[in-house]
Order: sequence, then structure tokens, then C-alpha cells
Amino acid sequence: MKLQGRYLEEFLSGRKNNLDIIRFLAASLVILSHAYPLTIGHNATEPFGLFTHSQSTFGSLAVGVFFIISGFLITQSFDRTKDLVRFSQARIFRIIPGLMAVVTISVFIVGPIFTTLNPIEYFTHPQTYDYLRTIFMYPIQYDLPGVFETNTAPISVNGSLWTLWYEFLFYGVVGLLGAAKLLNKRIVIVSVVASTILFHFGQGGYYTDLFRYFGMGMLFYLYRARIVQNGWVAFFSFLVVVMSAKLGHFNYIFPIFGSYFIFYIGYASRITLQHFGKYGDFSYGIYIYAFPIQQMVVYFFNNEITPLQNFIISYPITILFAIASWHLVEKKAMKLRNVVLVKSSMSVQ
Repeated sequence: MKLQGRYLEEFLSGRKNNLDIIRFLAASLVILSHAYPLTIGHNATEPFGLFTHSQSTFGSLAVGVFFIISGFLITQSFDRTKDLVRFSQARIFRIIPGLMAVVTISVFIVGPIFTTLNPIEYFTHPQTYDYLRTIFMYPIQYDLPGVFETNTAPISVNGSLWTLWYEFLFYGVVGLLGAAKLLNKRIVIVSVVASTILFHFGQGGYYTDLFRYFGMGMLFYLYRARIVQNGWVAFFSFLVVVMSAKLGHFNYIFPIFGSYFIFYIGYASRITLQHFGKYGDFSYGIYIYAFPIQQMVVYFFNNEITPLQNFIISYPITILFAIASWHLVEKKAMKLRNVVLVKSSMSVQ
């Protein structure tokens, strides 16, 4: 029986979609999720952790959503440019400037205020300047000397930045596959299956874990001409995800059925939230600024604060920083992504 509905490909010609609000909500869930280990030292009572019997947390769910959407959009980006240099340039200008800003603010503003060291000790400590290497995403340094030393979750200044290396690496995978004319269904299917098998046997760490999500997003783009947008399938996918959360195997079910649900909602014409992002894409700013802000809130309340209180106080502050990050840094940097900095001969016809 043929499914009723339009193919996903038909919705991709314009820029109207609901992916901005999905990413915004996912970034917001990261703040809620992090509020638990940052205030009580563990995730034992984190709502999604309880719901899934410790299979996942809201933070892990959100990261999966980010990587699914990213795999889809990044594959689309290369498919449209077919130029490795332009593609790489766009990715660099989207990620690095915002990261540079938050790392610099952490070292030269947050650090001196919240360190237990005096200013001379702090600014002469070699670890202070080692933190600047975080701009390169790998290896991530989580601590600044003496900063947040007495917090419930001590030392860590920005525990969210660890995912950026994997995301940037996967951008490179898309670019290299595209440049080698290997960005096709067969290669990506094999890669996703291999990642899932390795993940199942505990091999590859976050590389295999996160690529299952990113690769699934890639597949949804590559199969866009054959994927039907059907409400009943989306409802069934949602039910399967919910059942897996209660019965087990959520981390294997979600990349597949969760992806269908995400892209159904993301491109559903009946859901009119396409203009949510017209004032800016704040999800990245939320993601990179929330953790240090939550740590500052914990510090000011001398560790006597609940997860919900931390979220309620930190969330609006983080939104303000995300708005500033978008308008003062990210948006300006993105204007440079189409400037020809390096003349490219590596286009794919």
C-alpha cells in the first residue's frame, strides 16, 4: 500500500521549516538537564532520566536531536555548494567565532571574578592560557585555575563544549565524502550500521555513538525523494519512541524513528512556526553560554539551590547572552562565509 503524502524533497526548495524552533527547544532542554548535576551532583532525579529508567537524559536527547538535524542540513549544504572550500569556510564561520567569544569571555571575565586565586596568581598561571586552546575544540580543557572550585560540580567551566569537536569532525566527513564523490546512500548506510554495531559493543566512544545520529540525518537527506511526509507514520514513530523509553532500547530506536518524527514536524506545512527564527538563530548561543551561567548561579547561591530554581534563573540570562552572541558575533561572522578567501578548484560536478 502506497503511503499518502508529499515527499520530503518537495519541502526543501525554500527556507520555510520548523527546525529553528526544534533546535531552540533542544538547547533549552540541555539547560534543564544540566541543572541536576550542577546543583545536586548527579542525574538521579532528572525527569527524562526517570522516565527512561536511566537510558537517557534530556541533555542526551537534545544532543541526539542536534546531530540528526545537523547531519541532514550539512549534507544538504554540501549537495548545494559541491565545493569543498566554500563548504568548509561556511562551517568554520558558523562554529568558530561564537566559540572564540565564549572562551575569551570565560578566561578574561568569568575566570578573574570567580577564581579563588588573586589576580596575579590567576593571570600568571599557565593553565589560564591553556584554556584558550579550547578554541580549537580538541582537546577540550574544562577547568580554569581556582574557578568554581567550591561548586557542587567543581572545576568545570563549560561542560557543554565537548560535542563541538565531534560535530566539526562530522562536517569534515561530509566534505571529504562529497569531494571524493562518495556522498551516497550505500556508503552512509554502511557507516551508520558499522557505527551502531561498534556502539553496541562499546567501541569507538562518542565517535560511534554520535555518528549514529548524524549519519541518520545524512540518510534522511539522501533519501529525501523517497520519504513520504505522513502524519500517521509520524504518530506511529512517536509511539515507538515513547514505548522504547519505557520498555528499553531507546538509544537504538530514537535515531531511526525519532529522525522521522523530527523531520515530519520540521517540515510539516500545517505547523506554522517557520518564522520563529526570523530574529535570529539562538540555539548555538544558548548551548555554549548556558553551562558557565548555570555555574555562576550555583556559585552566587552558595550551592543552596534546586535544579528547577537554577533553570528558572539561568534560562532568561542565557537567552540574553544568546541574543547578543547572534547579533554581535555569529550573524556578522556568517556574512563572511561567502567571501572568497581561498580560490577553490575542488568543486564536485
